[in-house]
Amino acid sequence: MEGKASQSGTVSGPAAAKREVRRMIRERVGGLDDAAREAMSRSICRRVSALVRERNFRRVAVFAARPGEVDLLSLLDLLPDREWYFPLVHEGRRLSFHRVCHHGELVAGSWGIREPGPGCPELHAGEMDLIVLPGAAFTRDGKRLGYGGGFYDTLLAGPAAGVPLAGVCFPCQLLDNLPMEAHDRHVDMVIAPGGE
Repeated sequence: MEGKASQSGTVSGPAAAKREVRRMIRERVGGLDDAAREAMSRSICRRVSALVRERNFRRVAVFAARPGEVDLLSLLDLLPDREWYFPLVHEGRRLSFHRVCHHGELVAGSWGIREPGPGCPELHAGEMDLIVLPGAAFTRDGKRLGYGGGFYDTLLAGPAAGVPLAGVCFPCQLLDNLPMEAHDRHVDMVIAPGGE
């Protein structure tokens, strides 16, 4: 159930509030120019690589950006000695993670998002040292609003339960609070561009 109709006839509740936040964030991210997005993505990659080195994470799940998202591909070049895994989308909102050693192993996949090619070996999500995941919005204390597809919710409720989670986002995606539902998972840390 999405919510109750108010006196004015509009639908309210967490699902409607989430849709409104996603709409607002799309506008904010859409207002960023390409150069700013690229610079912030590089900053975020430096911060992720520092975390990976500091905690000695070996197997890290990341994602290939869709338009407007943080681009994490430079991590493959920053830390070539680590194992980087990218998601492959399956029916039933299921994700599997496959090792990618260089950019050429990514191919066009679902919804135009790059994903691992057929020769990339899979690793069970529960064996990751860290999962870096996207989101429409985050709070500094780890609340996450996804894009509404439920792919990461399914993963985090089952196969990857207990794996440390890091959300990455641009400053315009950081909010003071977010509408949450029982199935929504918090992330352990949120990484945004910083003054390195």
